[in-house]
Amino acid sequence: MEDNKKKELFWEIIRFLIVGGISTLVDYAVFYTCNKLIFRSIDGNLNLFFSTALGFISGFFVNWFLQRFVFKNVTKEQQKDKVVFFKFTVVSLIGLGITELGMFLAKGTFDVFNMTIFGVTFDFWKLFFKVLMTVITLIWNYLARKFYVFKKKKENDVEEV
Repeated sequence: MEDNKKKELFWEIIRFLIVGGISTLVDYAVFYTCNKLIFRSIDGNLNLFFSTALGFISGFFVNWFLQRFVFKNVTKEQQKDKVVFFKFTVVSLIGLGITELGMFLAKGTFDVFNMTIFGVTFDFWKLFFKVLMTVITLIWNYLARKFYVFKKKKENDVEEV
């Protein structure tokens, strides 16, 4: 790989991490707010499911609107294209499935890490697995978006009708 392509790839990954970081902050803020405030009176499994899903949806829309800054080949027309949005949504829903599955499998496994300080219970296992699932989903999202959703067209590719 030539130096220019390596540099371009490096900056693309940096932009992806920045956009992903912003989206993740929104996701985590909504997740935490829902988990601790909005759905706190709901059963633990439903609380976790709804909090994770609403956090994801919030981060999803932030990410969709910021994607054109990540991949240089993403145009405003692509961001308005329903097929591209559908592909982006499918890739993201698979990421949500990965996250939900990981959170579900972890539920209750690490309750020993819970700590109560001044009447507030800190669920460290939730945070740990949320971060772990974020890393796994981040890798999935980058590869799927780069090679499937926003795949660069070759000059000799013919546009399908």
